[in-house]
Amino acid sequence: MNVVIVGAGKSGVFLAEKLRVNHNVTVVEARPERADYVAARMPGVKVMRGDGCEPSVLDRANVGHADLVAALTGDDEDNLVISFLAKTTHKVPMVFARTNHPKNEWLFTKQWGVDVGVSTASVIYSLIEKEVSLGDVITLMRLSAENMVIDALTLTPTSNAVGKSLVELNVPKCAHIMAIISGGEVVVPHGETVLKSGDEVLILSECGEEMLLRKTFGVHVEAR
Repeated sequence: MNVVIVGAGKSGVFLAEKLRVNHNVTVVEARPERADYVAARMPGVKVMRGDGCEPSVLDRANVGHADLVAALTGDDEDNLVISFLAKTTHKVPMVFARTNHPKNEWLFTKQWGVDVGVSTASVIYSLIEKEVSLGDVITLMRLSAENMVIDALTLTPTSNAVGKSLVELNVPKCAHIMAIISGGEVVVPHGETVLKSGDEVLILSECGEEMLLRKTFGVHVEAR
């Protein structure tokens, strides 16, 4: 997969390091020192110096042939412009953008070319649909909420949560069920969602109660 990451800040660098193993990654960065840093640290990654808000820079980064564009600058306005250009001008299939300020999240919609605003559970939904690995999803979510712990667990036939709805489970208040992968489909969870054997449950937690989560679902929680 061809991935273009605009912005070589902390989020962009970490994502590039993760994805470069199995994908072709290009990083666009306006600051010379950050561009040089990426080039020195990741020789296999193509680095393009320039402002990602400029169409000519995106052209040189070959965004028209990208399968996924990630707008990860520290400026929400820039990320929206990059997303809009990537989607409308270059017809990129999947565009996601970093939201730096919660008050701006409402702007990060498909009208601005954003398929996924990086701060919500829809990140998982969209990325799994595009067959980006679960490990990449977990990395991305960690970048957007570094004070959180993300766990993934798979329900076995003997798990005591099988056959129960989420509302029946005593899930700790500091934990949030982000998504459930069931039968190859991604389910957006709600209170009446009934869990099945083989379901993979993604949990975002800020309380670190791993043992309590294991007890709640009756399975071993795999920390990601």
